[in-house]
Amino acid sequence: MKTIPASFLKIIGVCLFISFAIAACKKDSKTPTPAKTTGKFTFKLDGGAAITVDSANATLYSVAAVGRMMDVYAYKGGVEILEFHFAPTTGNKTAGTALGTGAFLTYMESPVLSFDSQSGSINVTTCDTVGNKVEGDFSFVAKQYPYTGGTSKSITEGHMVFTKISK
Repeated sequence: MKTIPASFLKIIGVCLFISFAIAACKKDSKTPTPAKTTGKFTFKLDGGAAITVDSANATLYSVAAVGRMMDVYAYKGGVEILEFHFAPTTGNKTAGTALGTGAFLTYMESPVLSFDSQSGSINVTTCDTVGNKVEGDFSFVAKQYPYTGGTSKSITEGHMVFTKISK
């Protein structure tokens, strides 16, 4: 009976260790449950009562054609309800229908039914990407995607404060 050399067993052990380490580091494809928002993030939908989101976070990234951008995600009951895309700077940004210019704001009625900004604005009063704090006010009129139907939503009296930014 042949014995397996110790060096061969060490190689197999190292390969197994690396395989387990890589598998443990794989990013989960599920959307993580966001952490609670430390500030207040509210808005009114079609003139109704104020809605307070449970949590919000943002992601910073760069796009070659437009530079640095920020995506903001707000959740209610563990489901995404608002999504904003804009340059991570203070000031008033016009809400429109295209990514990369002004702001692109979306109200999510459900995971498969969204309403994208046609007009309105977001005024970012604090945008501290180092200290992880964003604050501002927003309002917009959004049309159901794809823009073939006449259904729209009015988002008013929106105010956001959150302190979670991924870079």
